[in-house]
Amino acid sequence: MQGVQRSTLVVGVDEQTFQKVSNVLSAVKFFADYAENGAAALESTSFLPFDAIITGYPLPDMQMQTFLDAVRKKDSPCRQVALVILALRGMLSEVEAFIGKGANRALAIEDFQDELPQTLFRLLEVPPRFAMRAISRLKVQLSWGTSQTICQTENISIHGMLIKADHPYPVGTQMAFELSIPGDNNPVRGYAVVVRQTLEKREKVIGLGVRFSSFHGDDKKRFEAMLTKLGT
Repeated sequence: MQGVQRSTLVVGVDEQTFQKVSNVLSAVKFFADYAENGAAALESTSFLPFDAIITGYPLPDMQMQTFLDAVRKKDSPCRQVALVILALRGMLSEVEAFIGKGANRALAIEDFQDELPQTLFRLLEVPPRFAMRAISRLKVQLSWGTSQTICQTENISIHGMLIKADHPYPVGTQMAFELSIPGDNNPVRGYAVVVRQTLEKREKVIGLGVRFSSFHGDDKKRFEAMLTKLGT
């Protein structure tokens, strides 16, 4: 099953605020992923090209400008992302200093619900990503040997995929994958590495994020062509 969604990463906000943001985004068909701090967000943005980033201010673990510079660095999948900072109304004048230096807009956290969807729609100039639910066969390399499992993807891009999985494989775990794309009889094969675990309390998906490291033969070209076709 496939559907068109825009993907948003929500960074460094509390549980209540994340739920409010997620509800607002869901109403306009945006998928909301979560990162509890700047470091976790940068790990995700290193391989997943989100359409938008919504970050709280201040971040709990790093300076805002440091975070913005990392998101916008050359070759970052999120270099062109729409980036909105949420801050207390009394801090908006301080936050507005980041606009044009990595941030696109600043909104008051007390009343962002009405403004956020319109702000994102105005900022986004790239086509939406496809959330793809497909069957993936994994052969995981562990210290004591190999383990094979079949699971379902939740979100996928040319850089990596988010997988529903009951077993929390550690970050850095290597695996071979065989991805069955809907409508294609030939699975895409290659290798990937686990880069993060989902947060069960904050995310709707229990599983892990993996980054593709290589593909078999011309499977990468076939895979890119498939994603391009889905986007047209």
